[in-house]
Amino acid sequence: MLVTTAMQKALVIGAFIGLLPLSAGAFNPGTPDPEPPPPVGDGILPPVERVDADGPFQTTIERNTGPSRSGWVVRPTNLGEHDIQHPVFIWGPGAGTRPSSYEDHLRRIASHGFVVYSEVSTNTGREMTAAIDWLIAEDARSSSPYFQKLDTTRIAAGGHSRGSIASFAIGSDPRLSTTIHVAGGSFDGRGSANLHKPAAYICGANDRMATSNCRRDYTNTQVPVWFTVMRGSDHMGAARDGLPIIVAWLRWHLAGETERSSMFLDRNCDFCGFGYDTQHKNW
Repeated sequence: MLVTTAMQKALVIGAFIGLLPLSAGAFNPGTPDPEPPPPVGDGILPPVERVDADGPFQTTIERNTGPSRSGWVVRPTNLGEHDIQHPVFIWGPGAGTRPSSYEDHLRRIASHGFVVYSEVSTNTGREMTAAIDWLIAEDARSSSPYFQKLDTTRIAAGGHSRGSIASFAIGSDPRLSTTIHVAGGSFDGRGSANLHKPAAYICGANDRMATSNCRRDYTNTQVPVWFTVMRGSDHMGAARDGLPIIVAWLRWHLAGETERSSMFLDRNCDFCGFGYDTQHKNW
């Protein structure tokens, strides 16, 4: 699966675009300062009214960490506060980019109570599998800052462009609860064959690189799948423009907020209609 020279140049541009403030995105208004989370129990995340704004947790970045010592963990600063066990999200950057290209995105997700791991992507997704192994081991290691702070029964993988390809590659991992694929349809149309859990495909109407592959993947997908094409969004902007969708999807599938299914599946769903061309099946 080769990446053309034109694709490589475009994806390098994405490193710059990924550093733009979230308020620059068409679907991401400015965000208020986060508030302290209210006390909750049973590992359930504090409820929020908005998925297009920062959540209630302050965030911390740990760099040069993970099994490769080259990954990032972006997480709530006070892990385990109020006896919360945090769900885990593994994020794969696009080709030619690094976790730093998505810092604002990763902080937004972590502010909602998720522990997010990211490192440079490969087409095989081996780095994602290694990250899952590492975080599960850290949760069990008594001297680790993550000791008994993670909910290792609630893990998702997702990514942008090549990171989406990596997420397809590891989609059969039984530890995954869901996968998220942003502007990254599989090159051969068979990526969805690996999937065994619900998936979200988030693509841009102005993306000439990936959206046709996204459509083919949707057609071939046999698991419950939700697919949207965001109007006015291109390949580089899709991760930013799709961030509210990612947060809502994770809160549904990892945080147990089943009421959020209406945001995706109802006739008048939040991510349908104006700004979105949305389909779903197999639910």
